[in-house]
This record gives sequence, C-alpha cells and structure tokens, in this order.
Amino acid sequence: MERVSWESAWEAWGEATADSIEKYGPLSLFFYRGYGSLYFSRNLLVNVFAHMGGYTATSGSLCGAAGGAGLRSVFGGETPVFRPETIGKRSRGVLLWGRNAIETHVHLLPFLDMVRKRGGEVSALEIRRTKTTDYADRWWRVRPGTDALLALLLCRELLVRGDAAAGWRDHSQNPDEFDSMARAIDAGSALTACGMDQKTFDDIYMWLLACRPVAIYGGYGIQRYMSGSRTYMCLAALSLLLGAFAQPGGGVVFGKDEMAMFPWELVRTPPVKRLLPVAEWHRTDFRRPRLGAAVFASANPAKQGPGSGDFAAALKDIPFSVCLDHFMTETAMCCDLVLPSASFLEEGPDWRGSWWHSYLLRSVPVIEPPGEALPDTAIFAGLARAVGVSCDPVAECREMDRRLRSDPRLDEIAEGIYCFDEPDTWSQSDRVIRLPDKPPRFDTPGDGAAIRLVSVHVADYINGQIWGVETGGGLPLVRLSKDDAAGAGVSEGDTVRISGEQAKGPSLQAEVRVDTSLGKGYCVMRQGADDINRLTRARSSPGSGAPFHESFVRIEKMYGKSDNSA
Repeated sequence: MERVSWESAWEAWGEATADSIEKYGPLSLFFYRGYGSLYFSRNLLVNVFAHMGGYTATSGSLCGAAGGAGLRSVFGGETPVFRPETIGKRSRGVLLWGRNAIETHVHLLPFLDMVRKRGGEVSALEIRRTKTTDYADRWWRVRPGTDALLALLLCRELLVRGDAAAGWRDHSQNPDEFDSMARAIDAGSALTACGMDQKTFDDIYMWLLACRPVAIYGGYGIQRYMSGSRTYMCLAALSLLLGAFAQPGGGVVFGKDEMAMFPWELVRTPPVKRLLPVAEWHRTDFRRPRLGAAVFASANPAKQGPGSGDFAAALKDIPFSVCLDHFMTETAMCCDLVLPSASFLEEGPDWRGSWWHSYLLRSVPVIEPPGEALPDTAIFAGLARAVGVSCDPVAECREMDRRLRSDPRLDEIAEGIYCFDEPDTWSQSDRVIRLPDKPPRFDTPGDGAAIRLVSVHVADYINGQIWGVETGGGLPLVRLSKDDAAGAGVSEGDTVRISGEQAKGPSLQAEVRVDTSLGKGYCVMRQGADDINRLTRARSSPGSGAPFHESFVRIEKMYGKSDNSA
C-alpha cells in the first residue's frame, strides 16, 4: 500500500469510475454496502451513482434477509411489528426459538423479567445448551434446519386435536389450503427428522397451550438455511393457530423495518439499476454486464460472506476496487484503494432507527475523526466532484436532518431520542395473512461430507468481525456431540482438520470440544474463526438470504491432545 492524499484518491477513483462507465456502462458500477452501519445517511450514498446513470448493488443481507422475507410474504409485503412493550405487558409465555438472548440480545431481559413477575414463563428451543437455555424455565433440543418442520408439526397437532384458537380461519387468506397441507404431514417421520421423541414434542405442545398468549422470539440462526424463509412463515402460522390477533401478546418477533421513518423521497431513482444476491454476487454468471469499479462500505465480505475464498478471485476480474472502513480489514487488503471512514462518534448529525423498538436516535459528533478519516457522506461528495456530477451527500444529509427534526410524527422524549406511534401489527385484530401452502425442504449431506457446520453469534463480536477483540489465541474450537466425536475417532482437546465439501478445497485446523448437549450430525463453531467461511457455500435462499448452515464438512484427526502439547 502507498500513502496518497485525499485529492489523489478521489482523482484515481473518479478516473476509474468514468472509465468503467465508458467501457461497460453504468451497471458496471458496483456498490456493496454492509450493515455495519444502520445510520440513515448511508441510504443517500447511492445518489452519486444515480447521477452518473445507474449502478449495481446487492439485495438481501448476510444476517436477517431470509426470515424477514418469510414474514413479509405472509404479511403482504409488510414487515410485521411486535413491540417489546407488548411482550412485557401482555405475553404470558416467551419462546426463544433459536435466540441466545443472554449473549446477543441482553436488552430483551427486562421484558422477560416483566413476563415472569406476572406469572409467565420463558422457554427456549435450541440445538445445544447455551447461557439462554440455562436462564430459561425449560428448554428443548431440535435438530438444525428442521425448525420450519417442527413449527408445521405443532400446527398439525393443534388442528388434529382441535386446540387451534377459534376464528383463526378468519385471519387467513387460504385456510383450507393450509389445513390440508398441515394435516398431510407424517408425524412420525417429521419427529424423526427433527431429532425429537414424542414425549419432548408433547411437552412443547402442552407448554404452548398453557402459556398463551405466546411471543415466539425467533433467532437469526434459524433462518440461515435454504428453508429459513419458510421457517418464519410456519412460525407465523403457529402463532395464528395459538390465537395471535385475538390476544395481544401473541405473535412472532424477528426485527422490523429499521428505516421506517427515513425520508425515501431524498433517494434519487436511477435510470438503470441491477441487484445481485449478496451471498453470490461474485459468481461469474451474475457479473454480466461486467463490473468495472466496485465500492465496499461498512462491509467485510472477504471474511464474513459465505464462500469467502472466491472473493479475492472475483476482485481480480474487476479493474478497480475501493473499500471504506475503520480498519484494514480482509476486504480492504484486497482492494486497490482504501479510504479511512469516520465512526458514528465522529460524524453527524445523523439518524438511525431500530429493528426491535419504536425509537429513533439523532446522533451528533462528540470527537473529531482521527487522522485524515472522513464521514462516508464527505467521501462520496469527493467522488461526485471528481466525476463532475451535481450531487452533494453532505448537503442531502443536512436536509434529511431538517426534515426529520420537523416531522410531526416524531416526539422528542429526551435529548436526541425520538419516538413515533408505530402500530403493533400482531395486536391488530383485523389482520389477514397468507399461510404457507408447501412443506419445508431439508438438505442432506453431500458426497463425503457428513457433518453440518453451524456457526453461531457470540457476545464478543458480530457476524465474524473481530477486529480489536481478544480471541485468546490458539486454534478455534469445534464442538461435537459424543457420538460424532467417537465416529471421527477424536477426543476432547484433539486437533482436527475441517475440510469443505470439495475434495481439494480449503480447510482449517481446530481443537475439539465434546459437547453432550449437542445432537448427532452437526458441529458448532463461533463466528469469526479465520477461514471459517472458506468452508461455507455461496448460495441464496428466498429473500436473497445467505444460508450459511447448509454447508457440510469432513472432520479428520491430526493429532491428540498429548501430541499437541508436546
């Protein structure tokens, strides 16, 4: 890397951008925006590309795309809202379905305490023991990837036993179609697929009946499968049959539209625009017409994206690439130009919403950016000047701030904190939804790869981004069930090689932990381990989700604990 001035950087970026448009057209401009920043101003950056005639961007996200798409398909394109206040005041039971709240969602805990103080219960459905399962009043284990099937099987039981809430049909567009599909499920085969016995299933079923209204708090991991979208459709169906819409406090919680109050009229409509799935954009057949100049902002797909080993190869086919970030990330190290971006403490005024409550934050800078770092809006304003277009994201950000501060729907309740009267979708008794009409699919291992790889969120870092976090050094840990460890001929503390589905593909070394709370057929690793996403496949689930957990790996012993110590 060679140090350059801002003017030189903008000049080089501008020349590469103009050259790309001239040779390949405006769709050759590729903008990959990550969700490391949810600040409203990031929506304005594409205006620079729109002024130049158009651009290519990504659709979906590496985190919540599939689950959100499933709920929107049920709710006619809307993102359903379940306010946390409703949980605290009205829910009698909370089922943390794949949500490790104690580690990754601690701000939910006061509302769970409110439920318990009113005599309610908190339960968990998980693939393993976690801090949250220890916190819960009870927990049950489900096999990874079968969540949609289990939800549908619970729906079937409610219909067959006659325990479904009265009037559920009045809230569905297709009740007969759904009823026939659910009843046709073979209960025995479904339970086997879910890795569950009849007694455990009955325990879950009776708990749901006893604790209505139940808030099903879904996790991000349970939608990281090809069936992730259908999982949330089936959870919505289960909530409906349990009485959601009839009793406030029942429903499915899985984020909402954090950009609900953003003034979208400030975003310019481009003459042409192309969207590529976020997990597979680097596939050759997606990159026609060719990508000539790529920009990566608030994102590190070289580490966080599935099939990350293909990222560097894809960039070699793009003549010019730029990365905006706080650190020299793996993605930055692959790019031609790296630009230092200011953090939220160093820029503004700016705004952000939330994916779980109805408050907005107006943030202002509290310190100066270090060195020569600049806010993203100023960086893109420099690009606009370099290519000679009349677009100023800095001025547009000020206009956004002015409009939001004068918006009559917003009520400032403390300095910089605003709220708005967001309707609680699950409390609207006139709501009608469309239920799923097909059973979910369930992937099986590929050739020579017998163990499903599940990577999990942890409290230390988000989505595998671990810059500035103490990882303890040493090898990453891989957790195996007792049966799978025995099958692989490994014991606690052994060093193993984990290989992907391709015979000559990438691999990594890890240290074995035998976890008696795991079922058979899958291993668990923390996100962020170096090279872990070289083992995952780049695929897209409905909603352009990234189904990380549909990848299967082989585990081979390298040497035992004593050999390793020696």
